[in-house]
Amino acid sequence: MIHSQFAASQSHSIPAACLVIVLHMAVYASGLALLGPWPGIWLVWAVSAGFIWVSIVDFRQFEIPDLATIGLICAALFWIATDPRVPWQAHIAGAVFWPIGFEAIRRMFLWRSGFDGLGFGDVKLMVPLALFCGPVATANMVLFATLSALGLMLTLAALRRQPITHLAMPFGPFLCFSTWITWVSGL
Repeated sequence: MIHSQFAASQSHSIPAACLVIVLHMAVYASGLALLGPWPGIWLVWAVSAGFIWVSIVDFRQFEIPDLATIGLICAALFWIATDPRVPWQAHIAGAVFWPIGFEAIRRMFLWRSGFDGLGFGDVKLMVPLALFCGPVATANMVLFATLSALGLMLTLAALRRQPITHLAMPFGPFLCFSTWITWVSGL
């Protein structure tokens, strides 16, 4: 069943992909404009570009590039090392705890349903996301990402008049955007 969902999702048109890119850039840029002049704004721009890259690739291919995950980990570690206000021990603990939790959820879902509902790329992506948010704020971020994804899937299921179980939706874009909101609002 997941193979047919994946195959059906590959019919995204070029205009739809362009629209996704433009919308991502507009939302991220508007949020950055609200930050105003900040000495580390270049880091926020770089992280935003990484999140957009992850979101677009995950949307198009249902996979998260390892290079993007590594780049986001490096950016998060740089931020933690250079910002004295960041409690680095808590952020490192979150980067250990959250991927383990996501892997447990992934395996339980696979065991119960017989197919992957959460990819291993999402598990790996939780490392930099938890580094950016810390262990407590990551809980809020995951809740926001989950509610956003569920809301969109329910809307799509209603519009297409299909059961929600027949829809495939990448979770990475929701995680990235929720992390970005959580991280930037904490700066």
